[in-house]
Amino acid sequence: MLTLFATPKSFEGHTGLIQSNAIASWMALRPAPEIILFGDDDGTAEICRELGLTHVPMLERTQFGAPLLPDLFAKAQRLAANDVLSYVNADIILLPDFIEALNLARRVREKFLMVARVWRVRIDDCWNFQEPDCESKLRAFVRERGRQSPPPGNSDFFAFPRGLWSKIPDFGIGRGAWDPWLVYEARRLGAAVVDASPFVMAVHQNHDQSTYPHGLKRWKREMNHNYGLIGENAASFCLYDATHVIDSRGIQRSHGLRYLSRRIDTLPEFHPALAFPLRIPKAAIAGARRVRQQVALNRHPASRLLQLVRSKLPGDGITAILGLADSAPGGATLAPGLQLAASLLMGGYPVVVYDPDPSAVEAARRAMTGPVEFAESAESCVQQGDVVVITSTDDELRRIALARQPESTLPAASHRVVIDCCNAAAARPGRLETAGSNVEYIRWADKG
Repeated sequence: MLTLFATPKSFEGHTGLIQSNAIASWMALRPAPEIILFGDDDGTAEICRELGLTHVPMLERTQFGAPLLPDLFAKAQRLAANDVLSYVNADIILLPDFIEALNLARRVREKFLMVARVWRVRIDDCWNFQEPDCESKLRAFVRERGRQSPPPGNSDFFAFPRGLWSKIPDFGIGRGAWDPWLVYEARRLGAAVVDASPFVMAVHQNHDQSTYPHGLKRWKREMNHNYGLIGENAASFCLYDATHVIDSRGIQRSHGLRYLSRRIDTLPEFHPALAFPLRIPKAAIAGARRVRQQVALNRHPASRLLQLVRSKLPGDGITAILGLADSAPGGATLAPGLQLAASLLMGGYPVVVYDPDPSAVEAARRAMTGPVEFAESAESCVQQGDVVVITSTDDELRRIALARQPESTLPAASHRVVIDCCNAAAARPGRLETAGSNVEYIRWADKG
């Protein structure tokens, strides 16, 4: 009935544990799916031999070394014993509702793509999916300790019929942009895009992602490369572009203001003749979005800080955050470092963080997902940042952030921005001359 395929990382430590949980959950599905694991990371061949799974060690790679998405999908479709396939991230637990939803999605249209937002939770133990009550216990655990990603979001699995994709750009896996392209391309090909978020509990097991071996700058360049392939219009696609939704009532056409506005946005993409007639409603929708965004900025200081940081970052820029849990003086929480880091990572912006409190660092390791590094010192954290954000009242951290840096330690852009969220009385806004470069100092307050 179904072939699942994935590209796991090394089966070591916590990553190995959660990948083993995910694969065990796939094997417990009924009817039992075929499972193909791609790649030659440590432990992949061994677990395939142990569990009787198909292993394909070789994948073509991008110029940066990331596995190529078109080669992965082509080989999976060529090798699969079934006509319905699903790519799934190797840290995703699937439950029987996935098969139920897939059966509904297949009935809508011959061409389809099923997706869903994930539930995020930290899991540190092995789960035995052969136990009769494992599913109910896991669901209760996830609802108690996790939460579903907010809409519109993207999906960590993509279920589709063999042959849906005609040609896939040379995306690097795990570097962003390719997931909205799959939704865009499915729509362009006339497939039904089915959002099963209200029905399926696909469990993303949170994990520390501070293991990228080539540094955050290169990760951001790889992500930029993917976005250069996708194009501006396709990059905006998300689960609000679904044509159908699966919930407790079954499958139905997607409806609601968000879906309607996206249909108006995207109709000219698929039907160019409609571009002129739709110009007025598109302008109205764009205006309403700007008003809504401004209202959100006015209400939420953290959103304004995020916007400021993003406006100061160069194309391959890194944000350095000093302090993960502190609040501003007087008890008014401006932008805790953990919240800012999580917001940046969600948008695909790499961060390097430092906090002198080991417990704060450990909490961050458990909570953060995305391209993040945990610096061993405040100095090394500052040295990597194009934008340095001080979210701690610790005067020593502020001193380090504003100290003169040797030119050899500065980022390639040779221009650093320091945003002080804790109202340093001794510092003055403006540019501070340092050895060989400029540092722009911004005192930030919750009134903007």
